[in-house]
Amino acid sequence: MRRSTYALTTIVLAGTLAAQEWPRFRGPAGQGHGTVDLPAKLASANVHWRVPAGRGHSSPVLWGSRLFLTRLGTIGAEHEAGMREIACFDADTGRELWSRTRPFDSHDQHKLNSFASATPTADDRGVYVLWTSGKQLVATAFDHDGKALWRRELGEFYSNHGSAMSPVMHGDLVLVANENQGTDCFLTALDRATGEPRWRVERQKSARWASYSPPFRWQPGQGEPIVLLASSTHGLTAIEPATGKLRWQANPGFKMRFIAAPARSGNRLLVNTGSGKSGKECVVFDLGEDATSEPEVAYRPRRGLPYVPSAIALNGRFHWFTDSGFAVCIDAATGDELWRERTASRFFSSPVTNGKHLWVGDRDGNLLAFSPQTFEQLGGLDLGSPIFATPALARGAMFVRTETELVRLGPVRKQ
Repeated sequence: MRRSTYALTTIVLAGTLAAQEWPRFRGPAGQGHGTVDLPAKLASANVHWRVPAGRGHSSPVLWGSRLFLTRLGTIGAEHEAGMREIACFDADTGRELWSRTRPFDSHDQHKLNSFASATPTADDRGVYVLWTSGKQLVATAFDHDGKALWRRELGEFYSNHGSAMSPVMHGDLVLVANENQGTDCFLTALDRATGEPRWRVERQKSARWASYSPPFRWQPGQGEPIVLLASSTHGLTAIEPATGKLRWQANPGFKMRFIAAPARSGNRLLVNTGSGKSGKECVVFDLGEDATSEPEVAYRPRRGLPYVPSAIALNGRFHWFTDSGFAVCIDAATGDELWRERTASRFFSSPVTNGKHLWVGDRDGNLLAFSPQTFEQLGGLDLGSPIFATPALARGAMFVRTETELVRLGPVRKQ
């Protein structure tokens, strides 16, 4: 009986690991949580495969055994016009299954950005890509076999730092946030089957800051789900996803650029914003139980704040890794700082967790593991090339995109 029960449990667990999707930036709920059985001290034996990925900073997303990412094509970013690709890989073998190339016109961007920085989103029907070309923001959809489903020009986009906005799904809607330094700013929901807009909400422009923080769906303890969006111009906005109706807006006076995705611990929501030279801000909101009214500011962390990397919540704590190399942990309920320690790394990638360890890639190409209980680096694996993208946890494995390669890590395979 015990042996049968153990076998059944193993089969169920294996099915759960295989079925888990990673359909958007930072995973199913945009919070960096996934399921993978990996040791903290990774070694070369944990590398199942590594293949060329092409140039780009977008993070891998998965649906079933299909892994998607965007990259630059054969014409380099130094040209006025170039080629950009959506590529699909077999997540189990690393074999490239297909790629689809589209031309684009060059535009201004930060020297550390890429023309392939926006992470796509995927569902059971296909993969949805948000790209900029010149002054135009373009959404494109492909099915899992690479067939083009639709293409739609959404409006104008301008930022002197370039683009990196990632779309997200809500049911049969593709949600796109476009808040930029130009005059055409909006939040829209596209029909995933046709690309036709279901609704569009005009937004106020920002004279200085484009926003890159993706919207995310939240299911409160009571009531219907809402979509939350953080930006410098509007603060934190709650939108009813079916209609685009504004539920509330909470703006405590943000003054800088939003890049990171918010992190949620219970009803506490952490949003961080900043600038490369003008400092950083962080606010933690108390969303309440039903999110029907404008939330109050619970507290404002002041020290060791991130700019590009997103924070992560685990076991009632917020953790983050800063661009300059600090690792910070605070109590999510009170804001009390539990530790703030300098590491030997610098970070653009955001952390992910399996509930046991925190993993984050650094700009030197090291995949690092940290303890969520105490500040302790548990292990590190040099992948040989800078890591800007955020890892994906799916199919019982971790998928890491470096500047040159796509790498799958998993449990050591028996010979």
